Amino acid sequence: MDRTMYAESFVEHRDGETSETLRWLPEMYRAAAARLEKLEREAEQRYPGVFERLDTERVAAGATVPSWCWLPVARVQEVLAHHYTSHGTGVEGASPTAQRSVDAARLASIGAWRAAGRHMVHPDDDLIPWPHEAECEGGDEMPVDLPGRWPLSGLYVVFLSPNPAVQAEGGFLHLEWDEREQRAALRIAPDREPIAGLERLDAQPLHLVGDTILEAARKTVRAVPSDTVLATSSGSDLDWSAMLLAGQNRFWVRAADRLTSPQVNFVDAAQALGRAPGALWPPEQPDAKGRAPLLWLAMPANA
Repeated sequence: MDRTMYAESFVEHRDGETSETLRWLPEMYRAAAARLEKLEREAEQRYPGVFERLDTERVAAGATVPSWCWLPVARVQEVLAHHYTSHGTGVEGASPTAQRSVDAARLASIGAWRAAGRHMVHPDDDLIPWPHEAECEGGDEMPVDLPGRWPLSGLYVVFLSPNPAVQAEGGFLHLEWDEREQRAALRIAPDREPIAGLERLDAQPLHLVGDTILEAARKTVRAVPSDTVLATSSGSDLDWSAMLLAGQNRFWVRAADRLTSPQVNFVDAAQALGRAPGALWPPEQPDAKGRAPLLWLAMPANA
């Protein structure tokens, strides 16, 4: 299917062609696509031309940045500092430097997803049950081998929202090479607020080190990345900060681990609705035609 026509598979006037058991699928697609369009638009309004500049920076970086990393956040921050030094933040009380630091992490999450071809993934409940409250306890294994099996530079994981007025919520996942620490990190930016917005994205890293998520969180917090909202606002209690970081992101680590497992099948949602030919996951090349996101359904291979 031509990417420029992909969204036509999910338009509201075709809902009558869909069985009631699958009606949620086009509704979720439309809601998620609207959230993502708003985030891209707000980023481009605040920093005109930023994604084109960042794509150019990625090309210039070449092999100095691993192929599984779109662009380190520190390099995004350098682009903002160089090209948007007099740019207003739009946030009362925030200095331009501080705002650019926070926005660099947000832009890296959106940019990695955008550069990969704007792919959304909806996991089956049997694959990843969606928790609506953060888990704050437990050790859990840290999947330090994610770089070896990461499919695209960035993903947006989407779920049906428990709030019927919202319909969809999710989060950005991408891998980053932390050049200062010489470590790989999983970058997580939940997008779960009732109203999507750039200011509502709290993008945080979790370094891929240690045996457990909590151990990884401790080493991440000790590194004190300057663009991490949590680390810079949590005071000197590093252990408390690490427990909070691990608890907030445990679900997302599990999601990243399971979505990159060989025991997972991916089906194009438009194909599931009978409105597109079969497609293979992962896509070999990001499709640059059109801005419409592609939606994939992830399910256990034995389902």
